[in-house]
Amino acid sequence: MNRLRFPILLWVIAPILIALLMRTGLTDAAAASSSAAWKIVPSPNGTDLNTNTLNGVAAVSVNDVWAVGSYFNNRTGVNELALTEHWNGSAWKIVFPPPAPNSSDNSLTGVKVISTNDIWAVGSYNNSDRTLSQTLTMHWDGTQWTVVPSPNKDVGNNKLTAVSGTSTSDVWAVGTFSNTNSGTYQPLTEHWNGIRWTVVTSPVAPSSSDNFLSAVKAIGKNNVWAVGYDYTIDQTTSRTLIEHWDGTQWTVVPSPNKGTQNNQLLGVTAVSANDIWAVGFSLNSNGAVRTLIEHWNGTHWAIVPSANANSTVNQLIGVTALSATNVWAVGYSFTSNNIKQTLIEHWNGSKWSVVSSPNASTGDNKLNAVTKVPGTTKAWTVGYYSGGPFQGPQLTLTERYS
Repeated sequence: MNRLRFPILLWVIAPILIALLMRTGLTDAAAASSSAAWKIVPSPNGTDLNTNTLNGVAAVSVNDVWAVGSYFNNRTGVNELALTEHWNGSAWKIVFPPPAPNSSDNSLTGVKVISTNDIWAVGSYNNSDRTLSQTLTMHWDGTQWTVVPSPNKDVGNNKLTAVSGTSTSDVWAVGTFSNTNSGTYQPLTEHWNGIRWTVVTSPVAPSSSDNFLSAVKAIGKNNVWAVGYDYTIDQTTSRTLIEHWDGTQWTVVPSPNKGTQNNQLLGVTAVSANDIWAVGFSLNSNGAVRTLIEHWNGTHWAIVPSANANSTVNQLIGVTALSATNVWAVGYSFTSNNIKQTLIEHWNGSKWSVVSSPNASTGDNKLNAVTKVPGTTKAWTVGYYSGGPFQGPQLTLTERYS
């Protein structure tokens, strides 16, 4: 993180500045700009140092954090296996989950903490001959991970990308499925009522072809948001897609797009019912990928100016909110050599700015998710890095803000 160079006489006015910050309610933003910084924390990898990635992260407390993803195991007939890692306050340790029955590849893309003994992870698996993907849900009961049966819509491909919930009997998972009648991909929303998962019908965007849901945030039993993107009828341009659950049904809520090229939303978080953030990227007329951030104020969604690390490729994938003046978004940007580097941005209540973030290697470094640590100003982000430019191995990456 860039630090200001303080003049010698700053100690004279420091007490005044601190008092003003406290009076204006900007203490969270001040904490985010203090001596705290993002630092890499070592994390383990699967049995083969081949391809490892972490896609989701969620925290119970400073000593209880979970990250999920996948790794490739070339020693078995199953190439890709689900990966879950646990932070106990001092180190990350792998807790190997079981594969789905009669499956080949297994991958986890999202995780949600309800309590220390009630955690959900979602993703997808392929059938034994790798011709069809199906939904995958796993549950941690405090002792072990178990595969919980989850439905699929239609007979085509089904994938879950994210999960969120407010209680043991109110959990939502979102993703996409292949509609064999229309030949398009459509939104998939599933609900856990404490006993079983069921598919809940969700709409497609008007005048669209393919529709994808990337992330979900449950605020209350009658207030859930899901974000993603859809494609125009001719399948040439993607547009932002936002859907809302009001306790009775899912509806598409109008959301803006930047320019006339591709726009996609990949992450969502909430401070409150009237303070919600969604992040992703847009493509400008020059072909550059720019960060995209949108905000819900209780009435409508609007684009909020966001920062970029360079003029070529910048993409935000995950977002988490600690308060109205302390929000983090993560993803990646490209170097001049088209190598991915970590990208972290911060909202201080007034503007978004790029914050310094470390990279584990000179190869690709990508952040896929971020989460707050409840009751603190700490946060975790996860993803992967490669051993060198355009070459493996691909290894897990975890970073902590503290």
